[in-house]
This record gives sequence, C-alpha cells and structure tokens, in this order.
Amino acid sequence: MEGFMVSRSLYFKKKKLIVALAAVGGMVLSSSAWALPSFARQTGWSCAACHTSYPQLTPMGRMFKLLGFTTTNLQRQQKLQAKFGNSVGVLLSRVSQFSIFLQAAATNVAGGQVVFGGTNAGASPNNNVEFPQQVSLFYAGEITPHIGDFLHLTYDENGGFAFDDSSIVWTHPWKLGKNNLLVTGVDVNNTPTAMDLWNTTPDWQSPFYSSGYSSMGHVPQPFIVGSAGAGYPLAGVGTYAADIFGPNKANWLYADADVYTNAQGTGNPTVGGFASFNGGPNGRLSGAAPYVRLAYQHDWGNWNWEVGAYGMWSSVYDGLHTKTGPIDTFDDYDLDTQLQWLNINDNNNLTVRAAWINEQQGFGAGNNSSSLSSGNLNSFNLNATYWYHDHYGIQGGYRNVWGTANPGLYNNPNTNFTYSANGSPDTSNEWIEASYLPWWNTRFSLRYVVYNKFRGIGAPSSSTSGYGASSYNTLELLAWIAY
Repeated sequence: MEGFMVSRSLYFKKKKLIVALAAVGGMVLSSSAWALPSFARQTGWSCAACHTSYPQLTPMGRMFKLLGFTTTNLQRQQKLQAKFGNSVGVLLSRVSQFSIFLQAAATNVAGGQVVFGGTNAGASPNNNVEFPQQVSLFYAGEITPHIGDFLHLTYDENGGFAFDDSSIVWTHPWKLGKNNLLVTGVDVNNTPTAMDLWNTTPDWQSPFYSSGYSSMGHVPQPFIVGSAGAGYPLAGVGTYAADIFGPNKANWLYADADVYTNAQGTGNPTVGGFASFNGGPNGRLSGAAPYVRLAYQHDWGNWNWEVGAYGMWSSVYDGLHTKTGPIDTFDDYDLDTQLQWLNINDNNNLTVRAAWINEQQGFGAGNNSSSLSSGNLNSFNLNATYWYHDHYGIQGGYRNVWGTANPGLYNNPNTNFTYSANGSPDTSNEWIEASYLPWWNTRFSLRYVVYNKFRGIGAPSSSTSGYGASSYNTLELLAWIAY
C-alpha cells in the first residue's frame, strides 16, 4: 500500500505540473485538426491541443514535445510488493502507443515523367497513382515519466522499409520561480532538425509532403534538407534546453546542439544519398557533423512569433557508398521566422513561415561530383496556412533555389536527372493547396505547383531538351488517414 501511495503522490504532482504548463500554451484549443492518434490516446486531449493541422504545432504542442512526449492523464499501474522485499516498479500504459498512417497520391506533371530525363521505375508517362504512397507505423509516447519516444518506420512506394525521423528523449522540467520554467533534455535521433519545435526547419517544413512523381523531388536542395531519416541514414545524440520566462511565461528561449555520424556501423551498406537527383556525393559522412540551433518565441494574446537560426557542418566522402577518397564539405546556415494566430472561439488559425538556408560547398581534389572546387546553394521558402472551422484549409507559398552553376553537380549523366541549363540549380515556383478534413484523422488535399524556372530552365529555348519551366508544373491529389 505504501508503494501505491507513493505512485499516486507522484502522479498527482506530475498532473499538477502539467496543468501549470497548460497555461503556457494559452490558446491551444484552436482547431480540431488531427495529429498522431497515439498521443491523443495517451493524453486524453483533442488533437487540436497540440496541432493546427499535422504537423504544425501550437504552443501546447511545443511544450508536449519539449517534455519528451511524456505528458499523460493515464492512471498508473500499482507498484506490487513482492513477498520477500520490494520489487522494481514498471509503469505500463493501458492504451496502445501504436499509430498507423496511410498515404496515397495521384500526380500529373504537365510534360509527363519524360521531363525528368531518367526513367522512374514503374512510372507511367503521366497520371501516376500511388496506393499506397507510404505506410508509416509509429510507436510514440511515454516510456517512463521522463523518457519518451517518437519511432517512425515507413514502407514506401519503392518497396522498402526504413526509419524516418525518429527520436528517443530524456527530459526534465525545472521550476525556477513563479515566472520561470526551464526544460532540459537529452536525445538520440536520426534526422537533423527532428527535435525542433517550429515548422520552419527542413524536417517539418511546408508543404510537408509530396508524391513520389512530383517535380518537387527533383529540385536541388542543401545537404541538411536531404539528410532526413530514411533518405540518408544518420545517428545523432544531443541536448536541448528551453527557458520559458516572464509574465504568463510568454518568452521562450530555445537551444539545441547535436552531433551526427553514420547510422550503419562500419560497413558500406546501400544508403540513399542526399543528392540522388542532383549528382552530388552519395558517400558516407567523414567524421562527425555538428548541428546547433537557437530560437526565440514570444506569446501575446492569440498570437505567437518565433525567430531563429541554425548551422550544420558536414563532411561527406565523394564516392558512392564509400568511406574513402575525396571529401566534400557542406556548411549550412539558416535564418527563419514564424508568426501564428490562433482563434479559440471560432476554431480558425493562421501560420506564416519564412526560412532561408545558405550552403557553402567545398569539393575535394579528384572528386567525381563537381566541376568546381567550391560553390554555394541557397534555398528560400515563404509559405502560409489558414484553417477555417476545423475542416477547411488553404495554404500556399513561394520557393526559390539559386546558387553556383555546376554541371558536374547538377547535370550529372549518372543520375536520374540530366536536364539543366548549364548546370544551374536555379529553380523558383509558386504553389497553392486546398485541404478538407471530414474527420480529425482523415485529410484530402489538392495542390498545384507552377514553375517560373526549373534548374536554370525558363523558356524552352534555354534547355537542350526543349522543355520549358512550365513542363514541370505539377498537379497532385493527396490523401492521408491515421489511426
């Protein structure tokens, strides 16, 4: 009975703390958007407490993630007393921590799949349907009162299983006075920016997802964008801290530092390369790749605003799947901001985001990836999302990629994409998407992407292939269902 009373005491202390933290979120009940169902089962909260729409987070969603996905209103199992001494207690959830996502897509590219040069295995000339596009299995939630996990296993249209963005977190809140709360954490994860709290970093950035036949997957991107989860197997360990202070705890100061290395041991297994369509190095990391993130958020009324920056410094072997030979370097620097409005009365919300990444590239002597010894690549993403009365969403944005023309890197005949204007990465587009949520765990979206320039190609005359930028315009019908 004594062990049971201790467990109950800890439970109510934690519950009291979480109630206090709920005040930090303020206007969290903004819309009934859907999120990871296992979290809703664990906490008993509406999905709207943490999300405007998946994967966009509200202030409460950021707090839930800071606490390592451990917040729960579940009754604890009683601690059993062994006949000969006390047994070691274990806390077991009474609800499933498994969730499953099913994604499907239908894609039409204006010029057909032929505009990408190489042949996509199994692709029709156009109007490709993927059912499923992906099936994702999640095991996510509280493991102990201070340890939580977000494990994401995906089966994709290529017929393989791989871990997408996944993490295991130890976290602890520290109350430093009436108006100051410090949350610290230690984590292991496989994706740079996976632990971030805002939708301005590559792992959680709008437009969030696209089909396997979309033009978006053929746009050159900085290393940090392409090094996510299944795309480029990494393993990282890091620590983070968030100081939440001031009247009503309206100020958030967040810092995260991680270091990444290869996730596949000492051998040379097949890896996905960050530059699978760009012609860049597909080799493994040389040494460790550090990542540092700083961000500040301020809450007032129904609004919250974030501004932040991060950096990642990576050295990659140039050869395919190797750990020898020339080494190329990719130094990524970011500035980003997010403004969010949450209307708790009418269940409407608006989020505006902007992010700019500058990558400085260096290519080792004797490399097979680049025509130059150095270069740069920039990526700018400006977008906004509006949800009306839980069910109807519209979002859109502008994306611009520009940098040093490099035929060896962006017009490599050994890759699936060989069309470019003089090896230019320069690409810009506008996109718009309409979404409908008939239920909290079901979403249908229609997106259209219009290209002004695609890998340096503007008018058809600027391309040796004869295709102009408009040939890459893409229409996508997307569907998600989660349980």
